[in-house]
Amino acid sequence: MAKTKKLDIFNLFYSGAAVVILIGVIAKLLEWPAQDILITSGLAIEAVVFGVSSIRFIESKKDNDVATEATLSKMAEGVGNLTSGVRVGGYGKNASGIGNSYLGNHSINGSFSNDNLTPNYTESSWKLLEQMDVLTLTKDMFYHPSWVNLKSDEYAQLTQLFKSLFDKKLPSKDALPFLIKFPVAFPISDFNTLLMTSAHAITLGELEVLYKSFNIAGAEYLFENAVLEEKSTEIMIRSRKDGEIQIFGGESAEVIAHVRKFHSKNLIISPTQYYLLDTIYLKEADLINYLIDQSDITNEPEVASLSDILNKKSDETKQLFWNRFDKVIYDAKTGDGYITLKSIVASAGHFENSNNGSSFLIDKVEIITDSNTKITRNDVINFNEEMVYFGIDNEYNVKLNELFSSQELENRKYFEDAIDKLLAEERFTKEGLLQLFKLNKEDTVEDLLKTLNHHLAKTNATASGAQLSFVLLCKVFNNS
Repeated sequence: MAKTKKLDIFNLFYSGAAVVILIGVIAKLLEWPAQDILITSGLAIEAVVFGVSSIRFIESKKDNDVATEATLSKMAEGVGNLTSGVRVGGYGKNASGIGNSYLGNHSINGSFSNDNLTPNYTESSWKLLEQMDVLTLTKDMFYHPSWVNLKSDEYAQLTQLFKSLFDKKLPSKDALPFLIKFPVAFPISDFNTLLMTSAHAITLGELEVLYKSFNIAGAEYLFENAVLEEKSTEIMIRSRKDGEIQIFGGESAEVIAHVRKFHSKNLIISPTQYYLLDTIYLKEADLINYLIDQSDITNEPEVASLSDILNKKSDETKQLFWNRFDKVIYDAKTGDGYITLKSIVASAGHFENSNNGSSFLIDKVEIITDSNTKITRNDVINFNEEMVYFGIDNEYNVKLNELFSSQELENRKYFEDAIDKLLAEERFTKEGLLQLFKLNKEDTVEDLLKTLNHHLAKTNATASGAQLSFVLLCKVFNNS
């Protein structure tokens, strides 16, 4: 007996209406003029079909849910013909939201979960979209499911921003729930593909919306690929150039002034909006360390500016900067190096431990004399008498000018002249400077012996008879 084929009218309407609905959703996404007609027509057909199919007689012994399940299964089968193979595989490094499709109470592709929103699809589903010319039309679209949580006015602002900044089109706010639960998983757009061809002015309100949208999407684009800066009364956003680093505009006034003067090419100052602070990497202590590492120690104004900033920091931070100098050299004849000398003296005076500050200063400062000799504080003889006496009744003595040359005895004058010059600055006092250079107390016999040994080692000279006598007398009478 020959078999005959019979058209399943209900299946035709089920599947046909499902196709109309799917096309309507895509039309809604792309904002085609016929979007409302397509969706309304599809839903109307489904409503008629469901209404007609509800009038159906079944045996009383069967469960009342059978008809509903059978109907929904046919509906799912119709849509399934369009989306076969969906949700196998994955997409997107930063995927953070995608759902499945529901029609009525029937799940086509499982359940929607906010905890696992990674979209999945197969090549066949994208071939379908290519056949419908959707992929070509959506090349300029940018989509992220987390933006469904934005308010309508925020999303409207974001839509305008993406068009003006990146020349990208966002789906309408109403389309986002459809896309999230769409049977064919839409790929989440990659923030790293966003490009700005020129700088754009944005308002504080737009900046806040832009930051919020990137933040809830978990994107770090703003300060990896773009920078914000204030120009006159405007906030500008532009692509980040190689070597540029965003810093926070809420740093101290001294730091901001220093950056503007000496690091304006590579450090870009953001607006002072504190919600930006968490996304800025170079800030606070890290910024100070950067300024120290990148400072030009040959540029005296920069050294002075940074030293003033560091005066409020820890002793360790001050030393970190000054350790970049082998020596701080001041030329007594020409005055070269005076600004740096003034800066290190002020820095030593701000040490929490004054003894450490004084020792640090004495170790670093060198003065070039009139004879082009470099001297340090250790070369200074701070002794006012012409004779050095030993014994209970001062029965033994050595002349000071027999221990040290006349040139060595004049070394103190260069430090005293430097101190007098520093006193012209209102930030110093004579008592404080003498204490820092340890010139406030006359040298003891032990101090003279240390200075003599220093001179002999420095000049690699052989000790004279008077010098040997002095050393011997120090051993006998001072237990040195």
